[in-house]
Amino acid sequence: MKRRVPTERLVNDLRKLNNAPADQYLFTDDDTGELCVLGKGGPGSTHTVFSRTHMCKMKTKLGSLEQWLLCRSPRLHRMLERLLDPTVKSKATYRDPNSTVVQNVLKYLQMHMGIGCAFPPVHAKLLADRFLPRDRDSVVVDPCAGWGGRLVGTLLVNRRHHVQYIGIDPEQRNVEAYESLKKIVVDDLANDLAGPRDAVFYSEPFEDWIDTADGLALRGQADLVMTSPPYFTAENYNPENPDQSANRYPGYDSWRKNFYRPLIHGAFDILKPNGLFALNVADVKGAPTLVEDARELARKVGFISVKSFDLALSLSPGAQKTAGKATNVVSVDGKLFKSEPVLIFRKPALPSDITTMSWSMLSHQSMAFTREEATLISSVSVLSSGRTLVLIGQH
Repeated sequence: MKRRVPTERLVNDLRKLNNAPADQYLFTDDDTGELCVLGKGGPGSTHTVFSRTHMCKMKTKLGSLEQWLLCRSPRLHRMLERLLDPTVKSKATYRDPNSTVVQNVLKYLQMHMGIGCAFPPVHAKLLADRFLPRDRDSVVVDPCAGWGGRLVGTLLVNRRHHVQYIGIDPEQRNVEAYESLKKIVVDDLANDLAGPRDAVFYSEPFEDWIDTADGLALRGQADLVMTSPPYFTAENYNPENPDQSANRYPGYDSWRKNFYRPLIHGAFDILKPNGLFALNVADVKGAPTLVEDARELARKVGFISVKSFDLALSLSPGAQKTAGKATNVVSVDGKLFKSEPVLIFRKPALPSDITTMSWSMLSHQSMAFTREEATLISSVSVLSSGRTLVLIGQH
C-alpha cells in the first residue's frame, strides 16, 4: 500500500532532522501572539516506513481502511470521485501536483480515516530540547511509543551528554520498527550525533509495566515523560490485540480508571522532581472530555500545569469560512489548521515547591507521591497560612 522508502533517503531525511534547529517549525499563533504552534512539515516523516503496513490496518471511528479497499465500499467510490474531480475545490488541498494519483489517494484516505498520524519527530526533538537538562545525562520515557516519532526526535536532540529513550507499547509487532530506527540513528548517523544515545523497548501495556521490576526501578529517574496515548476508541492500532487499551477497557469509565489514570499517575511517579510531562491528547467522539480529564487527573496526582502547545494538523479549508465559530483550529500567517493540544505539566520540586501549590488542592486531594518523596516532604507540616498539611500515601 506504500512504496518502500530507500534506506539512503531515510538516512538523509533523519540527518536533515538532526541538523535542523529544534525550533525551526515552532510558529506564532495569530490570535494570541504566543510562540506555541507546532507547525506542519519538517524533516523526519520517512521514519514511518517501518510501520506503514501496520498503520493501514488500524481501525478508527470510521472503520478499517483495509476493509474499505478489499470490499470496494460504495462510500469509498464516492469519496474518490470527489477527490479526483478538479471542480470540487474543497478537495484541492489533497491534490498535490508533485505526487502521483495513487500517492494522493492514499494520503487522502489515511487522513480522512485518521490513520497513520504519527507524532512528528521534529516536534519531539523540540520538546526534548526544551525540557532535557544540558549539563548531565538524561532519560526520556514514552508510555505509548506508537509509530516511533518520539523515539527519533529524542535520539536526535542536541545534547552532548548521554540521552536514553525508554519506549513502552503493547504492540509487539512495532518492536522491529523501533529497533530499525534505533540502529539507523545510532549506527548510520553516529558521526552526526551530538552525544551518545540509547533506546530500550518494552512490549506490554504501560499500566502493567509501571508495576514491574523495571518500572519500579525507574521511579524518580526520568527527566521527561512524553507521549500521545490512543484517544480511547477513536484509534485502535490493532483490533486483534487484547492488550490495546480500547480492547481491554471498552467502556470510557473503565478506560479512564484503568488506563488513563495509571498513565498519568505513572508519569508522575517515574519523573524526577521538576521533571516535565508532555501529553498530546484531543477530545473525540466517544470521549469528549479527554483533555479536561487529563488536566483533572494531573492536578489530582500533584502535577503543576505550566504550558500548552498547539499541534497543527491538516489545513482546514472549511474552517476558514466560519473562522469566528471554529474550534480546535489554530491560525498561522492567516491560514487555519486543525489542531490538538500538547499539555505540559511539571512535577513539583520537593520540599520547597510544595508551598507554591494551592491550599484547596492540597487539602481536598490525596497527593500521590512516591515513598521517597513522602519522606522528603514529611517535614513540611505547616503552610504559610498556618494550616496543617496532611499527606495520604497511595502506594
